[in-house]
Amino acid sequence: MRFKPHVSSLALLTAMLAAIVPATAQQTTLDTLRISAAGLTPFEEKEIGRSYTVIDGDKIQLSGTPYVADILRQVPGFAVTSGGSQSGLTDVRVRGGEANHVLVLIDGVPISETWTGGVDFGRLQVANVERIEVLRGPQSAFWGANAMSGVINIVTKSAKDDGFHGSVAGEMGSDGTKMTSGSLAYGQDNFKASGGITLRHTDGFNISSLGSELDSARHVDANARFSANITPQLTLDGTVRYGRMSGDSDDQDFATGTVLDTNDTFRANELFGSLGLGWVSEDGVWFQNARVSGGTIERGSTNVWGETVYAGDLYKASYQIGRNFETPGILDSTHTVTLGYDLVYETFQHLVPSVMDRQTRTAHSVVGEYRGTFYDQFYLTAALRHDFNANFADATTYSVSGAWQIPNTGTKLHASVGTGSTNPTMWEQFGYSPGSFTPNPNLTPETSVGWDIGIEQTLLDGMVVLDATYFNQTLENKIRDVFFPITTAINVPGTSPRQGVELSATVNVFDGLAAGVTYTYLDARDPSGALEVRRPQHSGSLNLAYTLPEIPLTLHGEVLLRGETKDALGAKTFTLPAYAVVNAGLNYQVSDQVEVYGRVHNLFDTKYQEVYGYNTQGRTFYAGARAKF
Repeated sequence: MRFKPHVSSLALLTAMLAAIVPATAQQTTLDTLRISAAGLTPFEEKEIGRSYTVIDGDKIQLSGTPYVADILRQVPGFAVTSGGSQSGLTDVRVRGGEANHVLVLIDGVPISETWTGGVDFGRLQVANVERIEVLRGPQSAFWGANAMSGVINIVTKSAKDDGFHGSVAGEMGSDGTKMTSGSLAYGQDNFKASGGITLRHTDGFNISSLGSELDSARHVDANARFSANITPQLTLDGTVRYGRMSGDSDDQDFATGTVLDTNDTFRANELFGSLGLGWVSEDGVWFQNARVSGGTIERGSTNVWGETVYAGDLYKASYQIGRNFETPGILDSTHTVTLGYDLVYETFQHLVPSVMDRQTRTAHSVVGEYRGTFYDQFYLTAALRHDFNANFADATTYSVSGAWQIPNTGTKLHASVGTGSTNPTMWEQFGYSPGSFTPNPNLTPETSVGWDIGIEQTLLDGMVVLDATYFNQTLENKIRDVFFPITTAINVPGTSPRQGVELSATVNVFDGLAAGVTYTYLDARDPSGALEVRRPQHSGSLNLAYTLPEIPLTLHGEVLLRGETKDALGAKTFTLPAYAVVNAGLNYQVSDQVEVYGRVHNLFDTKYQEVYGYNTQGRTFYAGARAKF
């Protein structure tokens, strides 16, 4: 396996791991960090026995990348693929799972498209993101269907201080790129509110190797959130998000895989929101939470065959009640027990052409979670869930995880085991496109069982953190398309095994210097034994950042490495070569309020593909400034 000449192989990445002891986004030394995606109620980091990564706002801002997908490329166990322009369909796969096997939340609100079950990450910008929480492995016992390989929770910025505060930013760059963003926050003792908007336009590049047409993209992202303490025990909070994107795309010849230089276009509009109420008893023993959320997405495209428009809604209502208690005489332990109920309602409609009626489906779920702490060093979490599905068989899932923070050693052992389920997409179950796809109402949910075990080692008073995790997961009832005698979706007999190793580490040894590396080995197979497509067996990243001691200037860079990857188009398979992409940038702090920055993407102008036939962006330059008040 060979990379581009300037990077010999992934073996180099392993050597760097041993040589410089890297830095990923995982903040394992911050025990007070509370991770809201880890269960029915927020977890402190030290309590989590499952594999996780937290990417904080400082790292997001330093990287300068405009899209959530580019941040996730550095997360262990993740495979990110984009087919098209900067707004092209972008999928994220976790530990060999499919794109619809990972649940994506923004401020706790699920944002999946009901007809695919997944999320197009091409529509998600990072300008108003405070942090990104990632959990790997089966999480269905906590979050239900579509959390079979992991959960990604994107947390937007909230008000931190009393009074009014805000920020503005602007950027210009190659390919006619322009970006403007702004945010505003207000806080007082019992009320906090914040919001932001980002506008981005690029003339783009030609995603086809034919012709000369540029494939442009336009984005609008806006969000707001608030929280109000109605009484010392009762809190009301809410969120709202609006997104719109549009752009150009090119058609692909199904027979040859050639991407043609056509005048295709696409667009998507989305609106999501939530309202929650939380109560804690005066003594902190009892707590209750209720939340309703909902969202709608409409996606359209045009090509030589005409216009196609899909629309779907996703609504969720949940209620939880729990109790904290202590048993100091028994293992010096504390416990939390939570019971919950979820109701999910989904819709799907093929609006243009109008060839099918509006379809709906409903699921009810009951869930219980236990969390225990023993001798302030052992942490145990267990959950059990049952989903009552209206359209197919019910599903029962479980999760058990544990962590042991060995005293005075800096060593943490962590392990988890659980099951997951993913419902058939509404397109697979109901969708109909005359002559090209026939739905299958008899599909059953995909199911899996997975486990992982790892060790985390902290050295030099937290300046160095290493983590190594082995994972294993087996998928059953895999759903895939078949093309004869008709094109439809079926459950494939047999199992799909996935296993691998995730390595990561962080280092902050020298003043002003942070460095890091990640590496993932993945062996993901379909029931025939063939490698799964668009999931490289070897992948990794290296990132460095250095702040000069006498000048408020930070230099940073990253290397993204991907091994050979299989892809498929119909019954044909292809091998995409390995590649390395280098990005670099600098940030200069003009004052406490003003920062200017510049960055270059794909420094060595590497030619590569993530999806067969589609070009990716070459070397590009960007410069911008941001100010806060």
